[in-house]
Amino acid sequence: MRILHVAILILTLCAVTATSQETYFGKNKVRYKNFEWNYIQTRHFDVYFYEDAYQTAKFSAACLESAYVQVSTELNYVIQKRIPVFVYNSHSDFQQTNIIPNLISEAIGGFTEAFKNRMVVPANGSYEDLRHVLHHELTHAVIYDMLFGGALGTLALQRHLFDLPSWFAEGYAEYSSRMGWDYFSDMFIRDATINNYLAQPGYIEGISRIARDRR
Repeated sequence: MRILHVAILILTLCAVTATSQETYFGKNKVRYKNFEWNYIQTRHFDVYFYEDAYQTAKFSAACLESAYVQVSTELNYVIQKRIPVFVYNSHSDFQQTNIIPNLISEAIGGFTEAFKNRMVVPANGSYEDLRHVLHHELTHAVIYDMLFGGALGTLALQRHLFDLPSWFAEGYAEYSSRMGWDYFSDMFIRDATINNYLAQPGYIEGISRIARDRR
């Protein structure tokens, strides 16, 4: 039985290695500079920055705490531990991050890594864009904390059980991070209503209830 388990493990590792080589063959994530990180701490976040970006980090911290009040209220959930947030000074610096191994395209404006629930965003010179992406990624971080609770050992199982649909995972993030109703939101809701894929009421409340029961 032990030999069988070892054989299965070897085959699995070979498959993962082959997939990785096929995906990244000839493509390497290049780091052009070393980042000497500092951080500021708020009630719910550790905001990491480097070089002369202290003011950007302060702005990010204020935006995050303000957004957290809204997201926590909307989801009726309080996070269980602090959320690390890494703010890069530019998109080219952001593309060098080693927080995830994947290559990052220019179309990616930020991400939230699920294993340690870390938010990673680039600053592009626009405070409004930065506010928006921070709020957007924060919704993902709160939902990860709600559903996974940082339990790395059961992450795969939980991800299978809670396979969030795109309309909720990204749709809610955009809805929450928008400053008021706009014509984009109106367009999406009209299309969802006409084509009968609008979410059923109570979906968010159901997820919140499941998370509270797990606590």
